[in-house]
Amino acid sequence: MSLKTPICAFDAKTGILCPKCEAKLKGGHLTRADVDLSVKLSKAAEKIPELNKTTLIRAVELDEHTVLMLGHGDLAILGRDSSLVRKIEESINKRLSLVEAQFSDRRLIEYLFRPINIVTVNVVWLPDGSKMTKVIIPGRKNEQFPVNVELVQKLVKAIRGIDLMVEFEN
Repeated sequence: MSLKTPICAFDAKTGILCPKCEAKLKGGHLTRADVDLSVKLSKAAEKIPELNKTTLIRAVELDEHTVLMLGHGDLAILGRDSSLVRKIEESINKRLSLVEAQFSDRRLIEYLFRPINIVTVNVVWLPDGSKMTKVIIPGRKNEQFPVNVELVQKLVKAIRGIDLMVEFEN
């Protein structure tokens, strides 16, 4: 069993794209992050055998942060041991979040906000016909707040194209 990636296994091992994968990249079916992370993770899988049991569906890079969107059930393989995530972060030299590609929008938002419990997630329709997703979190934001709210907003926008408004409930 080996790591499955958006590019073919040979390309992931060599770092050189075949004509088929190159066409996917040029056609917009793959991103440069998908290609780069496929290559980096394939190399990391030699030292982190648990990676060989997973599927990388998509990678999203945002500043110094990377989100790996994994196949169904793969989060349980990598997420149960925090040292594995640290090893992967060291191998790709970026902060990392792992999510399952099949997560619903709500589940994705809840997962990115963990360990905070979300009170509610609602879709708000704006007068111009656009929509925004409103998240209500218990308590108030202070210096010790365990989640970077702005980063979560940027990640949700990059992953799903969702505009996120966060409010705190007292």
